[in-house]
Amino acid sequence: MGVLASLLLLGRCGLGFVLPAVHRASGAEYQFRSQNPRDNFCRRHGHQTVVIDDKLYIDGGFVNFDTFPSDHQTHSNAWLGFHDLRNYTLRNGEAWPNLDISLNKDPKTIPTVHGGVLWGDSVNKRFFVVGGEYTTGFPSSDFHLLSYDILYDKWDDFGQPALATPLTVSSYGAGVGVSEIGQGYYYGGWISNASMRGWEKGRTMSSAFYKYEYDTNATTRANAPDNLPRAEGAMLWIPAGDTGMLVYFGGVVSPNGTNDTAAPQPLDKIFVYDPSTNAWETQTATGEIPQNRRQFTAGVAWAPDRSSYNIYIWGGLSVQPPVVNVTAFSDIYILTIPSFTWLKVFPDRRGNATFKNGHYAASGNMVYGNSQMFIIGGTYPNPGDEDICDLAQAAWAQHNLFTGTKGNVGDHPNGTYWALPDPNITSNVVPVDVYNVVGGDKNGGATVLSPEAGYDTPNGLLHTLLTRQPTFAARTPTRPVTSTAPPPPDPPPPPRRLSTGAIVGIAIASATALVLISIAVCVMIGYRIRRRRLLQEQRRTSYLSEQTCVPGIIPSPQETGAPAVSEPYSSYFGLGSTSQHSVQQSMGGDPAQLEDTSPKVRPPPAELEAQGSGTPASQEGQAH
Repeated sequence: MGVLASLLLLGRCGLGFVLPAVHRASGAEYQFRSQNPRDNFCRRHGHQTVVIDDKLYIDGGFVNFDTFPSDHQTHSNAWLGFHDLRNYTLRNGEAWPNLDISLNKDPKTIPTVHGGVLWGDSVNKRFFVVGGEYTTGFPSSDFHLLSYDILYDKWDDFGQPALATPLTVSSYGAGVGVSEIGQGYYYGGWISNASMRGWEKGRTMSSAFYKYEYDTNATTRANAPDNLPRAEGAMLWIPAGDTGMLVYFGGVVSPNGTNDTAAPQPLDKIFVYDPSTNAWETQTATGEIPQNRRQFTAGVAWAPDRSSYNIYIWGGLSVQPPVVNVTAFSDIYILTIPSFTWLKVFPDRRGNATFKNGHYAASGNMVYGNSQMFIIGGTYPNPGDEDICDLAQAAWAQHNLFTGTKGNVGDHPNGTYWALPDPNITSNVVPVDVYNVVGGDKNGGATVLSPEAGYDTPNGLLHTLLTRQPTFAARTPTRPVTSTAPPPPDPPPPPRRLSTGAIVGIAIASATALVLISIAVCVMIGYRIRRRRLLQEQRRTSYLSEQTCVPGIIPSPQETGAPAVSEPYSSYFGLGSTSQHSVQQSMGGDPAQLEDTSPKVRPPPAELEAQGSGTPASQEGQAH
């Protein structure tokens, strides 16, 4: 307290001391201050995303800066950011949602993970981080469910899940959060010492399936499809059945359940979960079955009348067998349910052809009323692609897929799906590739309502559930969400009782201070007495000098060369007289309404530059 008072006193006396301002450092300030994923972007992958209130949040994963083609460095992405889907900026002449990386995330207290899942709760304006491996280091404590509070830009700890059997924390499992029903799900994944404290075995796949209730903070272990461990597949929610249903497919599986083999989970086997009965059904899919893959991107949209649910997948990492000619894919397939038919829509509608520059470990989110799917990031493993930046580097690796073809018209002369985003389109339609197979038109009306060879035995219940269209009662927030005022401050800590030793120490210090003050007062008084006597002596001498006309006793200013008038006080302290108005003028005027904020980044190789966006001539819009 004495030091604080001294600093305040010195500040008031004009000696230049000021108290430091309280500063909350962001993730960027703790890490690579000279580079960040907004201004120095090249690639991002392994991150987790969620959309709440027209903001697409991006957490964790890895980032490559624009020096990557030469330094080949991959960094942990400790920044928490978001793309504002209602605030566009020009990037190399194209309008894209702006990127903000200023959100609060202190990597000293909030771990950065890759291969996790974000459960979004749009009712309570928060999201939860589930699963994932630490991008650097290892967990030093047991898993706690952490949640980012969007209203107050802060993190909350919801504690350890209360389970009879400890929760197994894994990465690259499949998960989905559903605001409509206030539930989050997570299935499978890889368990390691980078995902779970105290794990002493090798990297192992999990067969656990968990369910979380947002409003009660309750976690339960639900029934899994079987006892086989799985990872790197996809899970999506559709509004069918009595309370909604989950669809899982793809990735890898240990076929004998012993975790000694990671074999492909074929994409012609689709798993469907009914939360109302805690039961799974399986169904064989037909059509153009995608090649085996993992860490692909997936999203779902449904016909306006819900006569078909259409799942879009893009890219992914190849899983052998069989051996294929690429490491990663760059193609689009649609699985339409309830016919359980796979359709290939890009590139070429038949066969296994894929486009160059295959990606995996990207994210996918439906936006603008499911009319568009934002695919962000991914990394390029194919030969020749290892050192290139993302083809949408200037747009921070944003790629936009229209679920109903370009402009969401259902049909289009060239059938393109890739095009620049359009926030004015806010409802989806069925694409021509789907309704040409299942019947109806872009508004629905499907007539093929069951698999070509019928439902697998004994899937009679699945057939019934897929004909139902549930309605969901509006959830009530469990906290005030109408105000964004700062949360109330924490109560002050209770007063602490001083020990006897502390009291004695304070008494001695006070006595010592009193003695020192007394000495200082005496010295000052003595100084003033001596100074008064000296002045009296000078006046007497001056008087005598004037009477006797003896020059030189009191020299004049002209004799000493001293200035007759003092210079301004500010000149001694370097204080200028520049006005605030002139400073503002030097800063320039307002920027254009939609400024091109593209960074000066390393250009792509000449072979890519010649291809423009990298999209074949039959495809319009930006590269994907």
